[in-house]
Amino acid sequence: MSGLVRAERRFGARRRAHRRRVIRPMLVVASVATVVAAVLWTALSSPVLRLERVRVSDVVGHVNASGDRVRVDATSRLSVMQVLNAAQAPIGRSLLQVSPGVIQRRVAALPPVASVRVQRVWPHTLRIAVVERAPVAAVVGAGGVVTLLDSSGVAFATAPTLPAAAHLVVVRLSAPLDLDTPRTSAAAVAARAALQVWAALPAQMRAQVQWVGATSADGVSFGLPGSRTVVWGAAGQTGDKLAALSGLMQHRARTYDVSTPSIAVTAG
Repeated sequence: MSGLVRAERRFGARRRAHRRRVIRPMLVVASVATVVAAVLWTALSSPVLRLERVRVSDVVGHVNASGDRVRVDATSRLSVMQVLNAAQAPIGRSLLQVSPGVIQRRVAALPPVASVRVQRVWPHTLRIAVVERAPVAAVVGAGGVVTLLDSSGVAFATAPTLPAAAHLVVVRLSAPLDLDTPRTSAAAVAARAALQVWAALPAQMRAQVQWVGATSADGVSFGLPGSRTVVWGAAGQTGDKLAALSGLMQHRARTYDVSTPSIAVTAG
């Protein structure tokens, strides 16, 4: 074999080795890209992770939303459709494309909702855990319509009459309060202050309170049996005010003013 032939063979082998070195990374990249594309398709477009069910609490109901059969659990004050309409859960979309935070904010905007937690439950379910507001007080408005308040003074529901069995404390305000009243309004602020004072009272006294009222955040008062009124003032200084009230109530009076506990007075 001549030297020329051997040289050509060596050059050919080198060229083939060079091509393999160039092509091998390209094949690896192409393989990885194919795998990634397959994974993305599976995650975002295939039925493998498709949202099919929405669960709220533990009571099972069935509705038809967006043309799909959806499992939804009901709550006591909110209907299944109210929760669904607020959540706007994208049935049929990949769970990876569903934002629990967005849905949580939508459901939290419903007046009866105190708190809500939204979770993905792989591979096909969205769980919405709703904690509803519990009524502890009521405002009786024009025409006898009752607006229910929770312990923080938030108006969240209405009733045609004051539900006697619920043992709600009546809240008296100097301005109307209903579900449409902004939470930054003077009436809403006063209602929150009134309920804050009521909640801070000892249980034994709280059970005797017949009504609690507020003209402002600093003007809270409440009524006790025997047509007695306690002028409390602003929330706070609960211990000092209770001590002053205990001393004042040793004397018969119609009004006990502990808004400034260091100079508490009676009237009537």
